[in-house]
Amino acid sequence: MRNHGPLMSSQRMSRPQALLLDAGNTVVFLDHAVVAETLAELGHDVALASLASALRTANQHYARALRGGAAHEDGWQHFMASWLAAAGVETAAVASAVVRLRAVHDEFNLWRKVPPGLIEALGQLSETGVSLGIVSNSEGKLARLFAQLGLDHAFDIIIDSAVEGVRKPDPEIFHRACRRLAIEPSDCLYAGDIPEVDVVGAQQAGLAGVLIDPFDVYPDYQDAPRYPSVAALVTELLGTAAQRPGLHPSGDES
Repeated sequence: MRNHGPLMSSQRMSRPQALLLDAGNTVVFLDHAVVAETLAELGHDVALASLASALRTANQHYARALRGGAAHEDGWQHFMASWLAAAGVETAAVASAVVRLRAVHDEFNLWRKVPPGLIEALGQLSETGVSLGIVSNSEGKLARLFAQLGLDHAFDIIIDSAVEGVRKPDPEIFHRACRRLAIEPSDCLYAGDIPEVDVVGAQQAGLAGVLIDPFDVYPDYQDAPRYPSVAALVTELLGTAAQRPGLHPSGDES
């Protein structure tokens, strides 16, 4: 993985009354082992290292698809196809592999790995009185996933776009989260991994927005603070670091 660039601001971020987070690539991450096992069942021997090294390319492709107007479901297909191709799956076999992975995903979301230290960091932030929530463009099963992972008790609210009938970057989905927490948007911070959907969406809804960029997809991003992980953001909010560190790989996947 490439080295990350420095964070854009030298000023410490003030602690909000609520921290709202995206789900995929922010709180939960792809389980490479399950993907590799599924591919092996289809006759494709793809190393975990190849899957990890291909993530940056795939996430860049996904971001371009969303900028081009792709919906979440279309973006999922674009992401998976580009990821498998970059990881070495033969072109002719990519489409059938994506179909099989989708079936596995529908049984138990493939974004099911929780980064080390995340739950502990969120717990420390919660102890200071900061409310915690999830606002995600998802498929209607997010609450079940978080319960399966033991994450449901870490958050005060879980907002799933498929359940709500409204999607980021529509300001309404952010406003619903704020209303349910009884906290003004101006007192909430939102963090997610896609600038146009997460950062811009939050800002247009009146929240502060920051970028979580664990795969260094946006090395030159300058429109909001950029962090390698939620844990790094929480560390700053807790004021435990003498200064902002440089970005480093999240170490989520290997």
